[in-house]
Amino acid sequence: MMKKILFSFCLLISGITLAQSYLPACISLPFNNCYGEWKYDDGNKYIGEWQNNQMNGQGTLTTRDGEKYVGQLKDGLRNGQGTNQWLSGDKYVGQYKDNKRSGQGTFIFSNGDKYVGQWLNDYQNGQGTYTFSNGNKYIGQYKDHKRNGLGTLYSPNGSIIQQGIWSDDKFVQSQSISPTIDPVVPIPPAITSNPQDIKRQKCIRLGLAPGSTDFQQCMN
Repeated sequence: MMKKILFSFCLLISGITLAQSYLPACISLPFNNCYGEWKYDDGNKYIGEWQNNQMNGQGTLTTRDGEKYVGQLKDGLRNGQGTNQWLSGDKYVGQYKDNKRSGQGTFIFSNGDKYVGQWLNDYQNGQGTYTFSNGNKYIGQYKDHKRNGLGTLYSPNGSIIQQGIWSDDKFVQSQSISPTIDPVVPIPPAITSNPQDIKRQKCIRLGLAPGSTDFQQCMN
């Protein structure tokens, strides 16, 4: 049950409502095709667009524990593109479906970690890139918030730490991941004192194909 209406006619008169939405101000129940603000008995507060007496459209939902969502809603649930912030400092920017993070999204953790990739039912699922606060970076597959499938872990300088198959966040099998570009025939090792040539030969011995992204990171 809704506790009380927080908007007033002064919002409409001042033009604040019109500046936030093309919809007219909500004036009386039921709320339909209008823009208004409500506070619920549980302490949650919503200001935004309404259809069929439910949160529908663009709006801002603030919970009593300080969580704040700004984005699209459908039938009272977070659906579409939105930004969610927690008091802890965590922040998510991306897609939602039925109140859950689903689709493409970015999660920035308060400890400095960052995940950019696919989500399903509030979990990291699919292809993603996880950058750790210490500079390490994992690029690969996820299932239920854990590294599962093919993936590569890089050090801050771009060198490969582990590359292959992962299971529940553990590295289980080394495997060279084929580059997405046409392979280049490796240059056979040669005796040289040139630092760049030495580095190039080292990258080739690691199994990296010249011209690939991994090879360029190895050379840097």
